[in-house]
Amino acid sequence: MGLMSGGLAVFCLVIGLLHLLRLAMRRRDVAVELSHAAMGLGMAAMFLPLADPVPGPVWTVVFGLGLAWFGAAALRSGTISGEAGHHVVGSGAMLFMLAAGHGASGAGAGTAAHAAHGGGSAGTLGIASVVALVLTGYFGWHALRCFDRCRPAEPAVPDPGQEPGAAAVALRARIRAFTTPQLAAVAHLVMAVAMAVMLLGMV
Repeated sequence: MGLMSGGLAVFCLVIGLLHLLRLAMRRRDVAVELSHAAMGLGMAAMFLPLADPVPGPVWTVVFGLGLAWFGAAALRSGTISGEAGHHVVGSGAMLFMLAAGHGASGAGAGTAAHAAHGGGSAGTLGIASVVALVLTGYFGWHALRCFDRCRPAEPAVPDPGQEPGAAAVALRARIRAFTTPQLAAVAHLVMAVAMAVMLLGMV
């Protein structure tokens, strides 16, 4: 599990940094990109807690703010089926995993995990397992939905009359690749799988 956790931590770290890069390049959907970045970096910290320089309470504040922000957006829109609803579930899942002891280090991790899973009553353990299973199912469904969006767009046909600027056009195309919906879908797919794996381990 150590090797798997390390690999998932690297993937989540890359995804978090990717969303920060997308934010710098697109300069829109700021809250959405920041939320995705926070989830990627937060998941990386949970998979490798000993390498996390951020204290646990800071992560709790970050995802608490995300839950409040997107919860208010969902209330304003009158629906939880859109992107705001997904971020409500994502932020809630991160808070749930933090409360269960993920992301703590040393003796603190053992104490928190014991309190969440083994130190409480049987009823508490059952509720935590059911919540983890429901969230696992949600992120499994979300991964399938993202997979359907990963199909690459049709490549643009180059114009032979624009040969002198071909290098600049190719460079711009490579830069724009970081902002495509398809790349975002791939990143969301990986994050959904990573979250499902961690949640399934809590059952």
